Amino acid sequence: MGLKILLKKIALHLLALVGYCMLIPLWPGRRKNKLVILRYHSISDYRRHEVNVKINRFRQQMGFLAKNFNPISLKESVADLRNNKQLPENAVVVTFDDGYKDNYTNAYPMLKEFSIPAIIFLSAGFIGTNKILPFDKGDNPAYNNLLAWHEVREMAKGGIEFGSHTISHANLGGKGIDIKSEIEDSKKIIEKELGGNVWAISYPFGLRRNFNQQTKYLACQAGYFCGCSAMNGVNDAHTDIFELRRIGIEASDTMFTFRAKLNGALDLLEIKDWPIFSTLLKLFNKAIGA
Repeated sequence: MGLKILLKKIALHLLALVGYCMLIPLWPGRRKNKLVILRYHSISDYRRHEVNVKINRFRQQMGFLAKNFNPISLKESVADLRNNKQLPENAVVVTFDDGYKDNYTNAYPMLKEFSIPAIIFLSAGFIGTNKILPFDKGDNPAYNNLLAWHEVREMAKGGIEFGSHTISHANLGGKGIDIKSEIEDSKKIIEKELGGNVWAISYPFGLRRNFNQQTKYLACQAGYFCGCSAMNGVNDAHTDIFELRRIGIEASDTMFTFRAKLNGALDLLEIKDWPIFSTLLKLFNKAIGA
């Protein structure tokens, strides 16, 4: 286990204990008519990245969701939010970013087994190629392959939905980026390959500095139904549907912290979206060489 993952695991457990001591899961209305969207990336026993989840742990998580929650599709849940309708009790949505091949080989069979709907946001320019994402170059390429289009089509026929994660996994809040092309052309590529409408986008990196009002406007103009961020939290009828919050599930999560993220004990994680926290996190990563 990497040092960063170990430290995050310790921090998550401590923060969850604080949340339980504060009785956050029992606060009135904490999860009433709130939509929980989970954010995954890869499901693999070999990929080393901190956002990867091991296969057996993913099975435990999906089994827990199937038994204790009401997994629904992103499209259905966002339609309910837009129309101010009551969400199903314990509604939860499963999403994946990037489009790793292990979403097909490892995650897809378990999603079918537990009858859990999901949406995968594709970095369209990498799908069906031998290229790996830039931040995976320090790992074994064999464990970081992305999906082939025939795998995407097979999953689509099996009920998995697909959205855009831009063409090049671009920081849509950065400089020198053709934001319009990243948003519009990725949609066109996926629609051409699947023969259907792509209605959702996930902003790469997904924090406040990685997208802005222009990004959301262009996404809306391109015909997207909603946009997903990586900012921590849950959603309700007052949430900007082009700024949906998600809860990241990563290598540092145990079943204890997974439950805490679902029941609200780890809602304190919302502090990580504060600008000062981002600055401190950069300094911490630099200090440990991550």
